[in-house]
This record gives sequence, structure tokens and C-alpha cells, in this order.
Amino acid sequence: MFFRRLIPSGLFVAIAGLTFAIVALGQERGSGDVLTLDRAIELARANNRATERAKLDIDRQREATAEAKTALYPRFDTYLLGTQLLQPLDFTIKAGQLGTYASTGPIPSKNMDLHTPARPVAVASMTLTQPITQIPRIRFSVAEQRLNEDLSHQTYAQTDQQIVNEVRGAYYSLLQSQSQAESQRATIHSLEELHQLTERRLEEKAALKADSLRVKAEEAKAKYQLLVTEDTLADRKEALNRLLGRHLLVDFSVEGVPTALTEEMDLQAARKLALSQRPEIKIATIREKQANLETKIERTRYLPDISIQANYLTPAGIDLLPQNIGGIGALLTWQPWDWNQKRHNLAGKVLAEHQAALTTEDARDQVLLDVDSQFRKLREARAQLAVAENVRDAEQEKLRNQTDAYAQKAILLSDLLQEQALLATTEDQCRQALFAFWTTRADFEKALGEE
Repeated sequence: MFFRRLIPSGLFVAIAGLTFAIVALGQERGSGDVLTLDRAIELARANNRATERAKLDIDRQREATAEAKTALYPRFDTYLLGTQLLQPLDFTIKAGQLGTYASTGPIPSKNMDLHTPARPVAVASMTLTQPITQIPRIRFSVAEQRLNEDLSHQTYAQTDQQIVNEVRGAYYSLLQSQSQAESQRATIHSLEELHQLTERRLEEKAALKADSLRVKAEEAKAKYQLLVTEDTLADRKEALNRLLGRHLLVDFSVEGVPTALTEEMDLQAARKLALSQRPEIKIATIREKQANLETKIERTRYLPDISIQANYLTPAGIDLLPQNIGGIGALLTWQPWDWNQKRHNLAGKVLAEHQAALTTEDARDQVLLDVDSQFRKLREARAQLAVAENVRDAEQEKLRNQTDAYAQKAILLSDLLQEQALLATTEDQCRQALFAFWTTRADFEKALGEE
């Protein structure tokens, strides 16, 4: 009699073990290491291809900024032409063509023939140009490129937050599958215990053959569900490995999330934090500044471009011309009449500036809408979790009573199996509510702009 009471008690312990499936996730079968969420995020940031591309873009924009600064310094240009004369160069300087003087008479005193045969000649030119009035425009361009560099940083932050959010979602999905697998194994174990008990009662003529077959069918069904869950678990492991930039077949298990839930900040504090941290607002603000600089750059085009220029020219191989020609002076380029091209360009830049300002305002509104929505979803998820935990506790107590009643032969096997299935359902709902809370919390942290 004592042994018969001991078997149902062991059965209840196995069934009640479903309650602790979430906490016992670290005991997942397999030889892989335990991967924590923080470690997964660290690996994703280090190895993910999207973040690597964003990092390279930061370096590229930094080099572009350094290149823009070089326009402030003198520009050195060289020109070298080597050519073959197709015919001789013949010139005649007539007598007195260079003037007639009382002391010397006509220069030259008689006609002079200059002859350069058809031969290879070279022309070399070197020019040094220092911009003057273009400096303000160049500085605006450098400032604009620095904003491009800041923009690449914000784009990286945005990509990083997206990757972190995807890793958290994949991690929680994997954790849910792992927990389901543990719960399914506990269910199979309890059904095996129940099958043994039913077989003993069947031998004692205290149970029907149908009861044994039903328990066996439930056991087979549970094993099938375990197979489906393990296949889903394998798929989600491969998906997470891809996000982490690892080989798809790296084996591992995940660590359970804490059951103690931290309190969230109030909505007003969340709004303020999001406005100061969200990359979308910073990106819109940077583009608004860029539009302002574009307007300033366009206004500088009304001024003439003045540069100091030094040049040197040597026409080697041409007898008529001097071999060394050098000079220094000022170079002015200006287009005084452009059919209102500059005015139309400036008007377009001003309109683009207004558009950027409106985009910034819209980005702020979108961020606030996102924060408000995620805040409410998180509050709902917390309430849903509390409901699921209360229902689970009630079903656990009810199963305890049903187990005692079955041990006393006060209820049928079908009643116990029904209550067992109901407890498994409530356990699964509680587990889903817990993971839904943490997934929603991850979305809320993303809405705040936290890394």
C-alpha cells in the first residue's frame, strides 16, 4: 500500500518539475557551452557583417574629411608635353622691327631668320596656386564633411541597436524553444511513471487496458512534440549563430532570463531619454545642419574666386622662345552674368533647409510615438505575466489535489491526464508570457536608444 502511494507522489514531483523548467534551462542536454545574452551581443558586435560595414563607413568618412582639409593648402600642378614637330618653325625679324635708336640705329640692323628644325620638343609647366577668397567655402565644405562623419557614427549606432535587438529576439526565441524542450522531457518522464503505475494496476485488475493504451498514446504524442521542438531549437540555433558571425553548426545552450523583473521608468523620463539618445533624431539634426551649410556654400559663389598663383614655364627645344619663364600674381575667376543660375540654386538650398527642419520635427514625433507605444506594450506584458503566474500556481495546486485523489482511487485516470495537460498548457503560457515580457522590454530599450 505504501509503494502504491509512493508512485503517485513521484509522479506529482515529475509533473511539478515543469514549473522549474525555465529556471533549469542551463541543464539543456548537449555538449555545447552556455551562451549568455551579454556574450551573444558582444559576439554580434564584433563579427556581424552589417556592423563591420558600418565601421568601415566611419573610417571612409574620416578619410574624406582629411581629404577635404587639403583644399585649404596651396595646390601644386605640373604639366609636361613631349611632342614631335611636323614641320620646322621659321620666323623672320625684319630690320628695325624692335625699334630704331639714335645711338644704335635700327634693331635688328638687318633681317634675321630664325629656324627651328622639325625635331622633338618639350614644354614643361609648374603652377602653385593658393586660394584666398575660396577659403570660407572650403571651410564650410570641411564642416559639412565632418557632419558626414558624424552621420556615419549615428548610422553605426542605429545598425548596432538593430543588431542587438535582433540578437535579443533570437536569443529569447531560442530560450523559449529550449525551455519547451525541457518541459516536454519532464512531461515524457511523468508519462513514463504513469505508464508504469497503470501497468501495475492493470495486472492487479484495478485499471482497464484502455487506460494503459491511452497513457501510451499520450507518451508517443509527447515524444513527437519533443522532436518538433528540438528541430525548431536547431533551426533557431543556426539563425543565432549567423547573427553572431559564427559557423552555423556551433553547438551551445542559452542561459535562462531572470524571473525578477525590474521596474521601468515613468513615461515622461522615457520620452526625455529617447529624445536625447535615439539615432534617428541625431541623424535628422545632422542633415538639417548639412542643409544649412549647403546654403552658406551657395552664397559664397556670388563672390569672385581670387587666388595667388606662381608659375614656371620652359619650352625646351624651341629656339625662338626663352627657356625659363616665371612669374607670380593674382588669378581672378568670376561669372558676373549666369542667367540667375546662382539665385535659383540658392533658392533651392533654402527650400531644402526648410525640408530638413520639418524632417527633424517629424523624427521627434515618430520617436515619441514609438516610446509611448512600447511603454504601454511593456506595461501590458508585465500584467499578462502576473496573470499567467497566478493561473499556473492555481493549476499546480489543483494538480496536487488531483494526484492525491488518484492515489486514493477517487478519480479516474482521464481526469488526472486532463489536469496534467491543463497544467502543461498553463506552464507554456506562463513561459511565453515571461519571454514576451523580455522581448517587449528589449523593444522598449531599443525605443529609448540604449545600446
